[in-house]
Amino acid sequence: MDEKYAARFEALAKTIWAKDKEVVLIVGDFVYGSAIRDPLKFSGAFSGITSLAGQQKIIRLAKQHGREVWFDVHVGTDGPRPDAAFAGMFSFVSALERIADGARFQVAVFEFNAGNHSQKRALANSLAINAIERDGRIPIAASANCLQPDRQNDNGWDQGLLFLNPSRVWLQPPGYVTQVVARNYQPKLVGCEVSGQKGNLDANAKLSEDGKTLVLQVVNPTDTAVTVRIRITGFTPIKPEAQATDLSGPLDAINLAGKTDAIVPRQNAWERQINNGSTIRTFPACSFTVLRLE
Repeated sequence: MDEKYAARFEALAKTIWAKDKEVVLIVGDFVYGSAIRDPLKFSGAFSGITSLAGQQKIIRLAKQHGREVWFDVHVGTDGPRPDAAFAGMFSFVSALERIADGARFQVAVFEFNAGNHSQKRALANSLAINAIERDGRIPIAASANCLQPDRQNDNGWDQGLLFLNPSRVWLQPPGYVTQVVARNYQPKLVGCEVSGQKGNLDANAKLSEDGKTLVLQVVNPTDTAVTVRIRITGFTPIKPEAQATDLSGPLDAINLAGKTDAIVPRQNAWERQINNGSTIRTFPACSFTVLRLE
């Protein structure tokens, strides 16, 4: 997105806002592959831009009209450790904050993008979700693409979450991540620290509004199972069993039409033994796990 884009945006925005003051316009931005240090001079943008001068003009325009504007940034989730992509995404938000001058704006991620639909993308999507939840500044994150005809991909974005053929539809591993996260959503992020296994495990903890349900969201991107001690403070489970959901399998594993359940979430009752707020759990290799305690 450059200043030419900003000029075209201004013409459209003024026309749209004149008709409906409640419309929130979204700027189609792109991908930032490395951290932005200076909003007006950087490299690593996939679009080729080296300055956020165009974004700055749009933000100023929105402020002049008393409006809020959103920016859509995409993130690469090809493999289980897309750390550089995350740095670019979060630094983009920080860069806009530096040049906003009080204007109202939001950054959304409408596409996690990849060239595959395997377990490694499922883990990368999980890590992206955890990172965005911890950062707290991005209100919406979604994964591309939803529907894909089996064996009919005609471009490099072989990343469907839901596959179909004339007789059936089935989810791929990253599609199950979306499903599991949605089914276990809780609104309040609470403190969660991984020690001793830093770099091996990534985890978030979330609490229900009434404080009665605690959800642990854990990613093990390594090729070995990891056993850890979980310490819980400020929350005492009443139910003797917790619900555990594990999505695990080889990094390149996918669900084929002839075997649509090769990689699916496995649910079981976790009979945790909590002593003084502490318990033990093993997280499978290459896994995304949700533990639900009540």
